Amino acid sequence: MQSIILAAGKGTRMRSGTPKVLHPVLGRPVLGYVLKTLASIGLKQNTVVIGHQAERLKVFLKEFDQKEKTRSQAVLQPRQNGTGHAVMMTASALRGRKGNVLIWPGDMPLVERSTLKNFIDQHRRSGAKASVLTSIQPNPSGYGRILRAGGKFFAIREELDASERERAIQEVNTGVYLFDLPLLFKALKRIRPVNKKSEYYLTDTIEELVRMNCPVEAFPLAAPSEGLGINSRQDLAKAVEVMMKREMQKHMAAGVTFEMPELTYVAPEVKIGEDTVIHPWCYIEAGVRIGKNCKIGPYAKLNRGVVIEDGAVIGSFVEVNRSKIGKKVYAKHLAYIGDAVIGEGSNIGAGTITANYDGTHKHQTKIGKKVFVGSNTVFVAPVRVGDSARTGAGSVVTAGTHIQKGITVAGVPAKPLKKKRG
Repeated sequence: MQSIILAAGKGTRMRSGTPKVLHPVLGRPVLGYVLKTLASIGLKQNTVVIGHQAERLKVFLKEFDQKEKTRSQAVLQPRQNGTGHAVMMTASALRGRKGNVLIWPGDMPLVERSTLKNFIDQHRRSGAKASVLTSIQPNPSGYGRILRAGGKFFAIREELDASERERAIQEVNTGVYLFDLPLLFKALKRIRPVNKKSEYYLTDTIEELVRMNCPVEAFPLAAPSEGLGINSRQDLAKAVEVMMKREMQKHMAAGVTFEMPELTYVAPEVKIGEDTVIHPWCYIEAGVRIGKNCKIGPYAKLNRGVVIEDGAVIGSFVEVNRSKIGKKVYAKHLAYIGDAVIGEGSNIGAGTITANYDGTHKHQTKIGKKVFVGSNTVFVAPVRVGDSARTGAGSVVTAGTHIQKGITVAGVPAKPLKKKRG
């Protein structure tokens, strides 16, 4: 199976200098969701039609391919002249290919893997030469309407060209299609820009295939929210809401408590162990790993790359960045932990700062097991702190310091107060 992703549009209603398919939803660009879902069903070689800000899209595709081990072939649509014209631009790239082709708008991030697999299975079982994924929308304004006669699908009518009766139809086109590839290009050669926008509509290929006596089908989505396309900031906010709810439901089903889910941000690809409690107003980025029986927040921020081990507590107004927090570590109040490794059972006092950036480079702070860090301690990295060591309140531990096991330091700069504790 081939795939074509339509990502050439400007997204005028976004009122943005960023292409709409590169706007982030929970930290990942909209187009990234489309590509990642395709890869999850085995489609890792994609033809992507680009146009507006083509160079930015090429950079994104290159970075995505390197990270996800996929392969994206960019095809330029120099002038946006409709969805049918966009697909026409892929003819050279797909010349000689056979079988089915999946066409997906690059601004639709909410279609789930299971939905896509089910759509492909329905298409294959039906024997159709073209199938369309549809959605039932109580307010169908802005969408192409699905036309049926006696329940049998035969055409899609774009809103500007629809009659008053057709506009009342609530079953709409999502823009996700499956076509027999050779028949698709045959039908594209027959369509004409005879519509209010004077564009080549991909939707017109359905009627052409019907005229060619080719069977066509339309399959409604079980969850209409999956059919949302991102055309405005309001759509973007709705996509974030839907995606966030999915993430919360997934974690709660796995034994995680969210005291107020609507006031918590959790990105995709976060792992959280059972019996962990997430208090309100927390911000947890993609790639964070949290163990079992942890307590997070309120008002905690965990950035990408953070690992929190079992039983740890990350409390109010604590930010953690690129760090590993060991088992049963307590960091309950007002701390910044960046580029740090903290051993099991250590206590990080209120106001603790790991000063990890010297203006040029980032440096690491290594804190051993059962260390007691006094309030308002500043670690000017790189710093090493041995097991069972202590720092007095307000200590400044300067760069290059190695606090030995069991030693207590205090002052500015921090100096040992006494010999090792017995």
